Parts: sequence; structure tokens; C-alpha cells
Amino acid sequence: MATDDCQGLLTAEIIEIKANRLLNRLARTRFAKWFHDVFQCFNTFHNSQKIRTYIKNNKPDIILTVAHNELCWLAQQISQEFNIPLVTIFHDWWPDMAYVHTFARKFLTNRFKRLYQQSQMVFCVDEEIQQALGTHPNVHILYPIPNPSIKAKSPTPLAIEDAFTVIYAGTLSGIYGPMMQDLSTLVQEYPEFKLKLFGPPLDWPDLLVKQVKAAQIYRGFMTSDLIAPVLRDASALLVAMSFNPPDQMRMQTSFPSKIPEYCQFGKPIIIWGPDYSSAVHWGRKHQSALVVTSPVAQDLVKAIKELASQPEEQIRLGEKALEMAQGMFNPEKIQKQFVNSLYQFTSSNINYKTGQ
Repeated sequence: MATDDCQGLLTAEIIEIKANRLLNRLARTRFAKWFHDVFQCFNTFHNSQKIRTYIKNNKPDIILTVAHNELCWLAQQISQEFNIPLVTIFHDWWPDMAYVHTFARKFLTNRFKRLYQQSQMVFCVDEEIQQALGTHPNVHILYPIPNPSIKAKSPTPLAIEDAFTVIYAGTLSGIYGPMMQDLSTLVQEYPEFKLKLFGPPLDWPDLLVKQVKAAQIYRGFMTSDLIAPVLRDASALLVAMSFNPPDQMRMQTSFPSKIPEYCQFGKPIIIWGPDYSSAVHWGRKHQSALVVTSPVAQDLVKAIKELASQPEEQIRLGEKALEMAQGMFNPEKIQKQFVNSLYQFTSSNINYKTGQ
């Protein structure tokens, strides 16, 4: 594995790729965005001598990269330099996430699409990002792999005396901050159901932070192993997708990893997002979630209240989530698909080279 951030990695063989120190410092100044324009559109300026030496000595069968951040461009360059097949995973629309100027984004989008076309094999996180990138002779849909240690269990009906509890676990700032602030403010007027938010420290207004903590809406950050039993006790699990027009391409093409994770718990899934988002498409296509496409928090609350009064629909959605967990989002199945695809591609490539 070649990376510019080795911290916390447990792989047996790690090759550290060091960034240019001077440029790294300059990229933290007020001129940062200009340097990121260069990194993303032209050259990352990483010291890649170690990986080049490793490739010369070990002659790998493929180069695997993720189309995210800067090292995918280095992987593309080295693949061409050594004539080694490139396999790329596309799980986000990176051009709209990169910290670059608007004028650089079009150039970066073209580069992103070129990476797709020049990869010998591609894994796309969903059909939507594949459609946006165009046709490819060797493309596979590979959904996010949920935690294999969480075993899917049959849904349990909510006891009548229990409060209907909706849980959201994830980002509470950035593009999702305003949505969660509106929802948190509104639910305090409805004691008949509870909202619990789990995520990193809030960057909301101080007064609102005090209110959501006092109301026990915000519960802090929990690691995946600790939050699992909390999610299992929820009445429903919430997935949010941004309604902001600048985020449209990201929402349209990126598939939330929360959906495969949430399905493992056999609980009703509520998707709050725009019509064009991949999550909404999935929910409607498979009739597997309560979908709310209005950006108004009041409309979401209304839909949750209706679901809370429909135990049969709760069970149906829970069973549908379990069906998805055991089929489409089965972690062993997704992992096997990934490994087998790589093996078949590598084997066919080796046979082609040796003339077999």
C-alpha cells in the first residue's frame, strides 16, 4: 500500500509517499486554494521515488486507486509510466469536493472523467455515478461494504408505550449543519417522539448547542462498535442528503454508506433528500425506505409522526431493510464480488501477456 498518511494502518507493507514540505506549508496559507489548483489539475509534487523503486523490483499485476484527493493522479501517471493496468474505485464526485477555485473545477472534472476512461477496470459505488461518467468496457457496481461484525437481525415491533425514536449518526456540520439545526429546533415542540443525534462536536450557535444538549437530542460522538446497540434500539434511522444546489452533483452520484450500515439493524430507514439524490432513487426503486423530498423540516416531522402511528409499515420497512442487508448489502457478498473481479481481471491480463 502506498499512502501519504500511514497513521493507524495495519497493512504488512506500507510505502510512504511524502509530500513536498515547502508546498505543504504554503498550502496552509491564505494562498492555499491556488496551490490546491496546482495539486489537483497539474502535479501533486509528491516524492514518489520509493514507490517507483518498489514497482521496478516487485512488478505488481495491477495498480489500485480511489478517485479521491491527490494520489489517484499519481497512480494514473505511474500506471502509464510502467504499463501496469489501473483499477480505480469511484465513490464520490471528487471535482465538487476538492478545495479549488471555480475556474479550476471544470478542468478537474475533465481530468476525473479521463481517469475513468483510462482505467482498465472500474468500480462505481452506484449506477448514478456510472451514468454520469459515461460508458466503460469493464465497469462494476460495488456498493459500500458495511461492517461485517454487525449481524443482521429480524426487526422487532415497537412497544406501544415506548416513544418513537429516530436516530441520525454522522456529519452534523458543513452541508448537513443547517438541516440538522432546523430539525433539532423543531422536534423540541413534539414530545411524542424523540430525535437523537450522534456525531463530532457541534459548530452550531452556542445557544442552540446548549438547547440540544439539555434536551438530550445531541448525544456526542460514538465509535461504530459502541453505537451499534444504540442503533439497534432505535425506532427508525435517518439518512440526510443536502438540498443545496451546489451539492447537486455529489448528492446525485454518491451513495451514502449509512444505508448499507443501517440496513444491518433491520429498522425502518427514513431518507430526507432531494428527488435527484441517489439515496432517494434507491429508496423508491426498492420501496425500502420512507422518502421525504421536501427541504422543509416540518414536512419531515409530519412524515415521521405518520410512520410512528403505523406499526404495520414500520415492520414492513424493517423487513425490507433486513432483506437488503442479506442480499444487496451483504458484506461477504460485496467483498467476494470485489475480490473475484480483481482476480479474474488479473488472471486474464496475465494470460494475455503470456499468450495462453
